[in-house]
Parts: sequence; structure tokens; C-alpha cells
Amino acid sequence: MEQVEKFFLIGCQVDEIELKELLLRRYGRYDFPGMSFNEYIDFIILAINNERKEKIREEYLALLPYFVQSGNYMSFDNFYDKATGANIDWRSTEEIMKEVEEIRERFEHGD
Repeated sequence: MEQVEKFFLIGCQVDEIELKELLLRRYGRYDFPGMSFNEYIDFIILAINNERKEKIREEYLALLPYFVQSGNYMSFDNFYDKATGANIDWRSTEEIMKEVEEIRERFEHGD
């Protein structure tokens, strides 16, 4: 992803005050004078992603007793993927159906 796209992605996710608060809370400052623009953007994205992962982990830990008690245990990685949408297949219906057909043909021919 290009740096400009990353910059606008951040702008859509967090406003300036929230971003400064996040950086202050995590790192004790929000200005990093020795950092290039590209490094700063990557750093901000990392901070946002780490913050999101920590919140999801807190939610997971709160739900973990329920998962264990109900017999529906889910690993943190699976929970994280569901929470972030990483487990969603974004391919078109045609692509998925083509793959299904290829699997069916291999199964029928014993490959």
C-alpha cells in the first residue's frame, strides 16, 4: 500500500485528537522529529493496529470462561480473525464456484 493511501486510511479511522491521545498514552509523546513521513505513517498504523488487538484480546479474555463452559472454545487467533473480518473470503461468487467445481472434479477422479 502506498504511503498516501495509508495516510488517508488513518484519516478515515481516527481523528487528530484521538491519534494524539493514542500516541501519548502508548509512547508518552506524539511528535517524533527524527522520523521520516513514511516511518511516521507506518508507526501510527502499527499503534492503531496494536491498540485494536489489545481491545480484542480484552474482549476475548472476558468471553473465555463462557467459551470453555459452553464447550465452544475458540482460540484467540480465530476470535481475532472473526472480530477483524480477516476470515471473510472476499472472492467473487464465480471464483468460489470455480474452485468448488475443481475440487469436485478432483474428488470424482480420485486425485
